[in-house]
Amino acid sequence: MKKLNLEIKYPQNYIIEKPVTGAFILFVFILGFTIIYQPLEAQKSQWFNFEITIFLYSFITSFTAWLTIILLKKVRFFSGTNNWSILKELIAVYLVLQVMGIAIFLAGFIFESSTEVSRWNFTTFFDSCKYSFLIGILPFAFFTAKNYRHRFQKSESFELRNNNKEEDEILININSNLKKESLTFRANEFLFVTSDGNYAIFYLYRNNEIKKVSIRNSISKIEKQLSEFPNFFRCHRAFIVNINKVVTKKGNALGYLLNIANCDIKVPVSRQKVKIFDSLLNKTTH
Repeated sequence: MKKLNLEIKYPQNYIIEKPVTGAFILFVFILGFTIIYQPLEAQKSQWFNFEITIFLYSFITSFTAWLTIILLKKVRFFSGTNNWSILKELIAVYLVLQVMGIAIFLAGFIFESSTEVSRWNFTTFFDSCKYSFLIGILPFAFFTAKNYRHRFQKSESFELRNNNKEEDEILININSNLKKESLTFRANEFLFVTSDGNYAIFYLYRNNEIKKVSIRNSISKIEKQLSEFPNFFRCHRAFIVNINKVVTKKGNALGYLLNIANCDIKVPVSRQKVKIFDSLLNKTTH
């Protein structure tokens, strides 16, 4: 039996990734669900009618969710999306729902009518948390399930593209931060460039072999100098790749690893660049 690997990389839940929008989604869902279905014996408060009471409860719980997510993102374990995993997803969702339950419990002291039996007991606290989990889990589960398809890696192969021979023969000159240094190559020789500290390292395919040439410059300045070539794409903060030289891509919505023609080094495509990369790649392959 295959064991579930909770450390596997997983897309971050949208509600956690976008706290403001996520809190609004929670607010609308909780408000609509509770007013329409009136579950869990929901009642009006001593101060307001039923609809306003539910509106206030929904606002408090969604605001609490937003605040909890913001605080979680300041914790190193939950910061960033690149190393997000199923385990982090489960823990984060549990903590958010738990704090929402605590907020419901405390809000009840304000909204609900006083009775002979005090609310300050474990049963009432447990009920508040139970209601939070039963309703709040639904939008979280929706986005977690929606991301499930991204677990699976896909691999695609491509033929080398040579759509414009005249453009491929264009000489490109790259300026350096050092006045006496520059680099010139033909467009069809360029495979990719990567940053290494204060230097950019160019990988060129020239005379049937790979040539590595370093030049003192930042990847951002290199990107500007290559901006007139649409097939030279900044696929990662540290890489610019010649899309025409991509022979295979492997990965999913979390990012790709590219195999480049005549080169053993794999070039990454960051999660944020996946959609743009796919769009550009489709234009060159069709």
